[in-house]
Formats: sequence, structure tokens, C-alpha cells
Amino acid sequence: MTYALLSTSAIAPSLLLVWFFYARDAFPEPPKVLWTTFGLGVLSVGPVLLFAWPLYMWSQNIDQPLLHGLVAAFFGAAIPEETFKLLVLWRYSMRHPAFDEPMDGLVYGATASLGFATLENVLYVADGGMAQALMRAVTAVPGHAMLGAIMGYYFGRARFAPKARRRSLLFLAWTVPVLLHGGYDFPLMAASKLEQPDSWMAAPILALLVLVPAILAFEGIWTLRLVKHARLAQLVGGPPPSPLTPPSAAVAEAPPAKITPPTEITPPAAPRTRNLGGWLLTFSGGLLASVGSLVLLGVLLAVAIDHGDVEGLSDLIVGTLILGVFPAGLGWVMFVRGIRRLNRA
Repeated sequence: MTYALLSTSAIAPSLLLVWFFYARDAFPEPPKVLWTTFGLGVLSVGPVLLFAWPLYMWSQNIDQPLLHGLVAAFFGAAIPEETFKLLVLWRYSMRHPAFDEPMDGLVYGATASLGFATLENVLYVADGGMAQALMRAVTAVPGHAMLGAIMGYYFGRARFAPKARRRSLLFLAWTVPVLLHGGYDFPLMAASKLEQPDSWMAAPILALLVLVPAILAFEGIWTLRLVKHARLAQLVGGPPPSPLTPPSAAVAEAPPAKITPPTEITPPAAPRTRNLGGWLLTFSGGLLASVGSLVLLGVLLAVAIDHGDVEGLSDLIVGTLILGVFPAGLGWVMFVRGIRRLNRA
């Protein structure tokens, strides 16, 4: 049962976050394209391991904690992971006709990253136990989603920018997530190499750990602002032209706002609303649904693995209904209603 719970620990949070970005899109993407992007993100774990694992293992021979943290964080994690996520967007998502507005970059970027994060978490928590599974579900999974959204923001701008600016925007689409990812991992990797907590290096390394929640919070605030701004640009510019429309007609009918990067669109003045109720419903519902789904899926898998041979089956069913089905259902309802309130705002 423990392994069943661990193996499902990354699934529910990933699905919730995919739904969040999908639902915030005023003109949602085709499910087939969305889930293909997710699947390619899952498959990108293979080449990432092929390139990153030898570098990470080599970094274990570096005794100096700060140097080890720098090499392991950037060369063993950030650079290969963000590179292959970008390749998913470049080689598949961008080439699909459904990628027809800047907001699509955020959606596909977050989805590809969540595909990667889902399989990565299953591999990580297999040996790390339930504590690591829960910790990564509220840190690593959202972190990957936010990095993917930030990458997708620059990628979406590059997709519709003039050729003179496209290369610089693509460079930012890769560089910014790499720096944020490496900056997040660097203190953790350095601290893992600190063998003597009372050494002179302990104080600066422990001080650097403040960067971990700070970078995560910065990514969260930035991502939510990007999503809000891109959605507002969609509502101002209207729906993109249909991919079935002939190219000449599409150019003639497309409003100027659809080919302008989001930061260059000036929406009409509107009162600032924080919509705390919508955010509270979204976050609390997402957390409740994640925990409930984790318990429910874990118990179902455990029963399936044991071929139904479980002692106290009636108590298990009642406990599953109370701790799994009810929280998961209530959480999903709260999550969906929260997103609807955000969209209405």
C-alpha cells in the first residue's frame, strides 16, 4: 500500500495544475494536443537522465559544498531539464496549428513541464518515502509548472514576434527558467554536501536556503501575473482565426492584438480586484483534492495489487470514503468553482 501511495503522489497535483492552466485559457486548447504535450514531457525524462545523470554522479566527487551545489544544480538538473522541455515546445507544440496566440505558450509550457515532473516525482519518491512524496507534491510539481509557464510566456511571445526579436525571446525562454531552476536547487545541493554542520561553511550555506522559498514564491507571483495578463489580452483581442481559414484571409481578419506580445497590449482600464475568495477556493480545493485523490488512488491500487485480499475490508471502505472520496470530490468542486470565479473577474 505504501508503494501504491508513493506511485500516485505526483499524479493528482499534476492533473490539477494542468486543469488550472487549461481552464484559465479563454480559448482552450484541443485536449489531444494538450495531452500529447504532456506525454512528450513525460518522455523527456529519458534523454534528461541520459545527459544529466553522468554529470550529477561526477559532481558527487566534488568535496567543496558550494562548488558541488553549483555543478549539480545547473549541469545535473537545470540545464538539461529546461533544454528538453523547450525542445518539446519547439519541435511539437509550436508546429501545431492550435498554437495560435501567446497564451498558448503558457499553457503548453506548463503542461510539458508537468508531464516531466509527474514521472520525475515517481522516480524520486520510490526511495524517499511518504514525507518526500508529500513535500515534492507541494514544491517540485508547482515549481516545474511555474517554470514551464514562464518559459512558455517568452516562447509564446517569440512565436508571434518579428524575426529581429525572435531569437532574443527564445534565448530568454531558455535562460530565465534555467537561472530560476538552478537558483532553487543550488542551496539544496550545497547543503546536501555539508558533512559537518559546525564547520565555517555551515552558516553561509544555511543562509542560502532562504533562497528556496523565496524563489518559489517569486515564480508563483510572476506566473499568476503572466496568466492574468495573457488572459486579459485574449479577452481584448478576441478569438484567434480558425486554422481552417485560408492564410490570406486569416491575415486580413486577425485583429492586431493577436500577433502582439502580451506585454505590448494595453487593455482598457478596469478596477483592480484581488478576488481573494476565488483564490482561496482554488488553492484550498486543489490541496484538498490532491490529498483525497492520493488516498483514494493509493488504496485502490493497493487492493488491486493484493487481489482484494485485505483484512478489515469494510473498515477500509468506510475509511476510504471519509478520507478519500469525500475530500477529493469536495476539493474538485471547490477548485473548479474557484477557477470560475477567477475567470469571471
